[in-house]
Amino acid sequence: MNIVLATDDNFVQHCSVTIVSVAKNNPNVTFYILTEGLNSENQILLNNLGVILNIIKINRNVLNKFPMPDDDKLSHISLATYYRLLISSLLPIDVHKIIYLDCDIVVRKNIYELWNEDISKFAMAAVFQIARENIESISRLGYSIENGYFNAGVLLINLDYWRNNNVESQLIDFISNYHSRIVFHDQDTLNAVLHSKVKELSCRWNMLSSYFKLDVHKIINMKVNGNMKNISYNYSKEILSEILDPTIIHFVSRPKPWSRKCYHPYMYEYYVYLSKIKNKLCFPNSFDYFISRFIYIAIKSRVFVLLVKKNNG
Repeated sequence: MNIVLATDDNFVQHCSVTIVSVAKNNPNVTFYILTEGLNSENQILLNNLGVILNIIKINRNVLNKFPMPDDDKLSHISLATYYRLLISSLLPIDVHKIIYLDCDIVVRKNIYELWNEDISKFAMAAVFQIARENIESISRLGYSIENGYFNAGVLLINLDYWRNNNVESQLIDFISNYHSRIVFHDQDTLNAVLHSKVKELSCRWNMLSSYFKLDVHKIINMKVNGNMKNISYNYSKEILSEILDPTIIHFVSRPKPWSRKCYHPYMYEYYVYLSKIKNKLCFPNSFDYFISRFIYIAIKSRVFVLLVKKNNG
């Protein structure tokens, strides 16, 4: 199994947490790190993780024309987010398929079922988002709402398809010609170019932060004008079961587990794997942890009620 991540010096610790969480739950994994370059301290940190690791350096000049956010809410985004767009030319030609992971992810279980998904006829596979704002994104990007909008934090990518169909060139051309339409960076670009060439995945492979909230019932019952992508998977039922025991946790947007006032009910999982890297126990802020555990208990109680209603309904 090939796993690809992208990072700069600012995110190496979090990237390392993602790597260790994958490695502890999955055998025989080769990791590729896309970066413009890392300082010696961070290179040592990565090399000491005890995994098969390949660092691939990117020429920054290639990225200079890519648009960056001017929204404070997106200030944690760096040029590293665009690295995945160049993945087909950066990786060795004998690498045919990869799983791309954002560095704000914790993998809690074996993911070989995801790896073994058949994507031979697709550019990639991804989890689609359930949110009203996706309608605005689709309209802004200029394609049919029936195709939906996927999250780019977990991608199963068919590199042969990308190479045979010049996907990388299409992505760069879109950025060059329609950069004013781009808000969510590489994710917008991937959706704009590949929206009709993506296989839909179960949401278990990318459980977003929005699913772990007390108003989860609003999300699972959401109707978006009745014409959003007709999700073939039963996301509403899967979200409920995955909340109780998630496979891949994606800490989307701020605050992150390593920041103050992060109350995500599984934020402690980040510190479980951080402790393995540091070889000592690491703990979140005690108040944040207390609030997150309270939310954890409250959400689980809410989920049990919703599951009972669904099963009896």
